[in-house]
Amino acid sequence: MTPPHPDRLTRLVAAVVAAVSRRPRLTLALCLSLAAASVALAAARLEYHTQRNDLLSADKPGQQRWQRYLDAFGEDDDMVVVAEGPDRARMTAALDAVAERLKQRPELFDRVFHRTDLRGLHDRALLFLSTDQIAAVKARVERMEPLLGSLSSLAWQRLNLSSLLASATVALESESEPGPADADLLAQMPAVARAAAATLRDPAAYRNPWAVAGPRTADRDDERRLTEPQYNLTPDGSLCVLLCRPRTAGQSFTPAKEANEALRAILADVGPAFPDVKLGLTGLPVLETDEMVRSDEDSRRASWLALLGVALLYFVVYRGLRYPLLTVGSLLVGTVWALGWATLTVGHLNILSATFAVMLIGMGDYGVLWVARFDEGRRLGLEGAAAQRYTAEHAGPGIVTAAATTALAFFATTLADFQAVAELGWIAGSGVLLCAISCLTVVPAALALRATPRAAETTTPLQFPTAGAWLPGLAGRPRRVLLGGAVLLVLAAVCASRLGYDHNLLNMQAKDLDSVQWEHRLIDRSAGMTWDALGVARTPAEVARLREAFEAVPEVGKVVEVASLVPADQEAKLPLVAAIQERLKTLKPVDQVPPPRVSSPAAVRDWTDRLRLAAGKHPDLARAVDELRAALDAAPADAADRLAAFDRRLVADLATDLNRLKAVSRPAPIAWAEVPEALRERYVGANGEFLVRAFARESLWDHDALRRFTAAAAAVHPEATGKSFRTLEGLDQMKRGFERAGLYALAAIVAVLLLDLRRVADVLLALAPLGAGALLTLGAMGLFGVPLNPANMIALPLVVGVGVDNGVHVLHDYRDRRGRVPYLLGAATGRGVLVAALTTVLGFGTLTTARHVGMASLGLALMVGVTCCTAAALVGLPALLRVLDERRLRRTRPTLAAKPRGAAAQAA
Repeated sequence: MTPPHPDRLTRLVAAVVAAVSRRPRLTLALCLSLAAASVALAAARLEYHTQRNDLLSADKPGQQRWQRYLDAFGEDDDMVVVAEGPDRARMTAALDAVAERLKQRPELFDRVFHRTDLRGLHDRALLFLSTDQIAAVKARVERMEPLLGSLSSLAWQRLNLSSLLASATVALESESEPGPADADLLAQMPAVARAAAATLRDPAAYRNPWAVAGPRTADRDDERRLTEPQYNLTPDGSLCVLLCRPRTAGQSFTPAKEANEALRAILADVGPAFPDVKLGLTGLPVLETDEMVRSDEDSRRASWLALLGVALLYFVVYRGLRYPLLTVGSLLVGTVWALGWATLTVGHLNILSATFAVMLIGMGDYGVLWVARFDEGRRLGLEGAAAQRYTAEHAGPGIVTAAATTALAFFATTLADFQAVAELGWIAGSGVLLCAISCLTVVPAALALRATPRAAETTTPLQFPTAGAWLPGLAGRPRRVLLGGAVLLVLAAVCASRLGYDHNLLNMQAKDLDSVQWEHRLIDRSAGMTWDALGVARTPAEVARLREAFEAVPEVGKVVEVASLVPADQEAKLPLVAAIQERLKTLKPVDQVPPPRVSSPAAVRDWTDRLRLAAGKHPDLARAVDELRAALDAAPADAADRLAAFDRRLVADLATDLNRLKAVSRPAPIAWAEVPEALRERYVGANGEFLVRAFARESLWDHDALRRFTAAAAAVHPEATGKSFRTLEGLDQMKRGFERAGLYALAAIVAVLLLDLRRVADVLLALAPLGAGALLTLGAMGLFGVPLNPANMIALPLVVGVGVDNGVHVLHDYRDRRGRVPYLLGAATGRGVLVAALTTVLGFGTLTTARHVGMASLGLALMVGVTCCTAAALVGLPALLRVLDERRLRRTRPTLAAKPRGAAAQAA
């Protein structure tokens, strides 16, 4: 066939290549100098933003709330030391030892927190009651004057079950209204009667019935907070945790690595002293560090495997080192240029945009296509400038179009509402163009240095010789190929319908990591222990309201704050506390209280009968008395001994409670300076605001639970922030960013293809490998049970780029070779596309050996995606083009309707 008339793009590429070929040394010197300048610029000015919140735009309301929190309270991510042992004492002792070691390394750790010690506030615990409650305690103590006055010994001796039943009976049988003292007694009697009944049934079942300072006095849990150090235990008490904040190192992608290693060394040193306690390490900084370290190990191993695989591939294909070095060299130059461009225009790399080099390795290897065409020209007898011109006219336009299409697809992602994706799109898109420029300059210049020009080449017009066909066996049966492809697409669609999206970042971690295993233990024992929503309040009153609102939410498991540790209204409470302390001044110590006269079963029986008749208007008391009488009737022979034991414990507990009340009623205020520093530095901001932490009830690694929790917390406090909100926003924005970027990229691709191919039908044909390859990829992932996740979503731009590039190269080959016989894909184009694809498959397929699940899934997605898109481009699209070409030829020249026999019928 006759060569097509070269268009402007073809003439431009040919002119650039001709200029480069005339001055190859100058070209290479300029290109390498620019590469060296890019390296120097990046080394001097490029920054690394290594935090996950750097992935989100600072203009987002959620990010602004988080930044305000950081400004006031500092970094929030804690390393978590977990202790698992036979009992609480051993676990807490082990963590005490770890805490002491951590405090000796202030350069690596701060805010060490494993226990709350409020014993210094115990003597003023009464101030934590409300003013009304303290006034009620004061009145109740005043009515206990007989036990506190000069005749207290006699009063204590007379205090027993019988006397209490008698006093309650007399109060109810009286025609007058009960006074305050009688009202207190009647309120107390149901608990006393039930405690007596329980003791008669089983002495071990006795419980303290007294409530001297109100209903909560008998429950020692609240008081225990002020009398014993409180450790961070899981609800079932099987695990105990210590929190500490690592001091991070600069712009490293593993900023907590040194602290991580030091803490593991401390655990190894402390462990032998506690052989019955297992010590583990987890927490977000640890998980992130372990993830980066493991990913680095996996990627290094994969890189060596990829290098060996690509080297073997190039040796098999090119039978030498010259062409492989040219293609790799031009790719490296373009990648280095992209690094310098990123430094100039963006100034930093984040966790996501740092992958741009990996993407360029997969999509910027245009040198493979160039040397494939150049080699074809040499095999056709062309040398020097003629071979360069042949390559420029046949491979150049496809490379430029493919690069422009892929670059615009990446640039379209800058419209996505996710900063990290936008930055990646800008850097990778620019890098693709720079790799194409490198291919059009570095490779021709290097080839020109080795060429041996002949005089005839400058005057002999370029001919279009016969070219071999790609896969002639399949090419001769296009309808069978299309039928088989259609069946595969239907099966892929069925399998793709089962494909899901896994938001759980923990599922992407390597399963054998110690930190991952300990995180799963924490989830099993206390699902939301390390996940929270953070609310900030200006006053203790606001803290109290916010705490009450959070506690009313079903998704919240626990609320922690410290504002309540400094009681409100102390000025009004202190006089009441002073009066209580004065009243209790003469109280005897417990060991000096005389024993009571014991109750006889007969007396108790008589008084319960009378009290039951008198308690008609007090149903709770009546039921308790009935329970006591039934227990007395069913009591064994030692009922008298059990009643005597009950009386003694009853008196001892009352004396103990009154002495406890005396011990917690020192009339002195509680100041903020007395709150432990470990609590103040975590819950009081630099601006004096207070932090309220609402911990989740469920594990927030689960995306549905995370969404429920953040929605509930935001409904309570619209300004809430925290790790849960950051994680949800990041996951959602990443997913939406890639989805929207895909739509924008598709629009950009269509626009560029329309400019290049000029016909809608050709645009659809060029996109066909992408569509078929994408469907086959999703079907394969659904078939093998590999869900989409935040890691393998990064594969989408690569798969799109490969699919479009391949389609463009095949369409350009079709236009070059279209003539009077049905189309067969040229061997040079097929070989170039296949080698480029195999390079990508080998480069990324080795990631499937990674132990990091996310990286392995990324490698699998890329390997399958590139394979499917390449197969669609090299097998499916040529078959479709051949069928369409046969129809075209039937319409234009009926005499040529018969199929040509073999590849020999394809002529130029």
